[in-house]
Amino acid sequence: MKRVIVTLAGKDKVGIIATVCNYFAENDINILDIKQTTVQEYINMMMIVDLEKCTKQFSEIVEGLNAVGRKVGCIMSAQHEEIFDMMHRV
Repeated sequence: MKRVIVTLAGKDKVGIIATVCNYFAENDINILDIKQTTVQEYINMMMIVDLEKCTKQFSEIVEGLNAVGRKVGCIMSAQHEEIFDMMHRV
């Protein structure tokens, strides 16, 4: 399994989740877990996804997520799970 942590933050609007999920589906990226919080008009979403069946390079996925983020007016980022874990060790 090639797990990646994807985050999204920005102003909430209709279609954000649909656009992100469509991108994942089009690229054979499986959503393993998702957590979303909205505070007034702002959205913050964190997803754990599996890239095992995705044929694109990680850099291409990052570029694609950046494009999705621009499309929905949010900031998106992706990190390999191992890097995320090392950065958040206590």
